[in-house]
Amino acid sequence: MTRAPVRLGAALLLAASAWIGAASPQEDVREAFRRVLARPEATARMTIERSDPFGGAPSRERGSLWLLPGRGLRYRSSERGGQELVIDRMRETFLLYSPSEAKVYRAPYSRAPARLRRLIAEPDRFLSADLAATVERRTVRGGAQDGYRIRSGSLGDSLPEVSVWMARDARSGLPHWVTVSSPTDTVWIEFRDWTLSPKASPADLKLGAPEGTPESPLDPRELLRGEGRESR
Repeated sequence: MTRAPVRLGAALLLAASAWIGAASPQEDVREAFRRVLARPEATARMTIERSDPFGGAPSRERGSLWLLPGRGLRYRSSERGGQELVIDRMRETFLLYSPSEAKVYRAPYSRAPARLRRLIAEPDRFLSADLAATVERRTVRGGAQDGYRIRSGSLGDSLPEVSVWMARDARSGLPHWVTVSSPTDTVWIEFRDWTLSPKASPADLKLGAPEGTPESPLDPRELLRGEGRESR
């Protein structure tokens, strides 16, 4: 199995870690994500960019996100041969479709990354966490961007080496950027074109694999092994 799922799965996991969230910086961050997590369904286009720890050009992937708080999420890459990921709490499934292999990898919902499961099942837990957010301006794609640095300990994990930063869209106030930096690399996640729906559509969690696509067991440890860290 290719390691491309590592990039999209880990990037989503890291984004979910920041989604634990107007007056104070903490309330600004929390309110931005509350507007997403309080809706029956939220969709967005995403760009996931990752630096090369060896100094090469960063990798970039574009895709779409469907988030149904309480039910599940789906991510579909728009790149040629890109993977598709579905976590469905109601159907108790964790699926990964690899078009290049013409195969669907399947695991039970309980094997999905723990932070993503908490995001789906307990959005209130994310919204009530102590973010310890502080105002911080960063350079993103050559321009200054006002945002907030989030204490890594607020992610519900002991990750002192990781720095998390987010910025809201200047017009909508919704999440625009999330960056996660470690000593070896940085992942930038850009959200665009948010749609907040008054009604959830469970059909949006349907995997796009053709009918009859062969299936194999999915081992989440293999997905994250390339990141040097297993799901917990």
